[in-house]
Amino acid sequence: MLLWLLACDSAPVHPDTGPAEAGEDTAATLPGDTSGDSGGEDTGDSGGSDDPFGCSSIYDQGKLPAFDLQIEAMEWLRLESDFAAGRKDYHEAELRYEDEALPVMVRLKGNPSFSWFGEKLQFVISFNEVDPDARFHGLRKIALDASWYDSTVLRDRLSWAIMRDRGELPAACANNATLSVNGEFYGVYGNIEYFDHEYLERAFGKESAGGTLWKYGSEPKANEEAADYDKLNTFWSTTNVATLETLGDVEEWTRAWAAESVLGDDDGYVCCAHNFYLYDHPTDGILFLPWDFDDTLDIAPFDSDPESGYGHGLFQQSIYLAVLRDPAWHEVYVNEIEAMNAAMDPDVRLAELDLWDAQIAEAVAADTLRTWGDEERAQTMDRLRAWLPARHAAVNAWVACERGNPPDADGDGLDACDDRDDGTPVSAETCNGFDDDNNGKIDDTEACDVCARHDLDGRHFEYCSWPRTASEAEVHCEERGGELASLDDTESYYMTFFWAWPDTQAWWLAGQNGGNCLAWDEASFNFAYVSCVEEHPSICAVP
Repeated sequence: MLLWLLACDSAPVHPDTGPAEAGEDTAATLPGDTSGDSGGEDTGDSGGSDDPFGCSSIYDQGKLPAFDLQIEAMEWLRLESDFAAGRKDYHEAELRYEDEALPVMVRLKGNPSFSWFGEKLQFVISFNEVDPDARFHGLRKIALDASWYDSTVLRDRLSWAIMRDRGELPAACANNATLSVNGEFYGVYGNIEYFDHEYLERAFGKESAGGTLWKYGSEPKANEEAADYDKLNTFWSTTNVATLETLGDVEEWTRAWAAESVLGDDDGYVCCAHNFYLYDHPTDGILFLPWDFDDTLDIAPFDSDPESGYGHGLFQQSIYLAVLRDPAWHEVYVNEIEAMNAAMDPDVRLAELDLWDAQIAEAVAADTLRTWGDEERAQTMDRLRAWLPARHAAVNAWVACERGNPPDADGDGLDACDDRDDGTPVSAETCNGFDDDNNGKIDDTEACDVCARHDLDGRHFEYCSWPRTASEAEVHCEERGGELASLDDTESYYMTFFWAWPDTQAWWLAGQNGGNCLAWDEASFNFAYVSCVEEHPSICAVP
């Protein structure tokens, strides 16, 4: 998403209701009052030293680690207060895992202005805040992620797995885990490796872990004492490729950018200058490190261009553009796109997705604090399963087009540069996420109208993509048992900003002023009155 919007604490102003009220403290009250043991269900081979990537055993893909956070009532109340105030203070607790019990400090995780919706808290659990030498399975910290917009709870895990298998990339370790609080089950999470010195040692080796790690390319987060601000300023202030080549490993940059692009990262450097690190490697110089993959895969259009992206014109990062304008580096980038896409083999990834979905199924069912319901998750999993082979085919077609050898796989007279051939014969649209009739549009018939369901805080919305007039949209919502939606608080604003992305159209809402009707304008990320007879997608509020 957009860095400047995610950094804001205010929502757009509704033309009828005025500014949204600040969110209330909706964090759950202290769960449990027991001190039960916690362990992990071992469903496969162990990790740790046997892991080919050197990942800690708590990231074993065959295991669903079960953590139990023991915390005093007053400290939990302070966490709730932090949730309401947008703070990330550390609080004392104890973490139990299998037969271990360790003193820890715990804080909230995520972007307070965008991620802290609903009741389910996200956490960073630190083992070295009090004792700098303390480690847990070789780690200083663990990060438990549960974004309200990832009902799969698997996007991070799958994306990092693809990156690790691509090789030659410093990809994070990740699986899933459950958390109990004082012995009472709290929720299921993505268990994501924290980017710190331990990560650097695993990814680059101890001899090469002494460089500075820059979050967002500006905030030193590891080895701060070695920070070279002059070098960083030079890096960000030039677009001269020859100069850039003296500052870092440009080939690694193209590899990292290709990973973001193939994975459809809607919140990374290439898209939005967001969610990435720079690492000033002691010998290789500046490297790009992608980070935070809960906004990837099916959230992006499967046929988005791996170089220029899509409608919003956000793929305009100056260093990225400068490097790709260089013919030699552009060829390297195309090769990296091809290699990353090969790692995203849909047969392999679909098998992993099914395996991991089954692994977390009971935990998902038991998670009463999740913001989304079973129907939304089932729909999202179906969409993700369809996206993987569709994206793979589209990227293969893009590579062929870039190399001047575009195939006409379906024999329709249009090559891959024209219609992103998917290999299917010319036919009527079958609502499968492909351009079956090869006219350049996906599922472009009303029979394929997709109303994607998204839930938040007990409210249910459907984002219906087929264009209709405002009156037709109103009838359509009524036929679905609901009505055109009203976005009357911060959460519904941001929810719509997120799910209408990356479609720059207006989306019908409830409201009319003369011959104009109210819509959410995704191009400006705000409300607008437009002619009621125009045809646009619509947003329904449903039971």
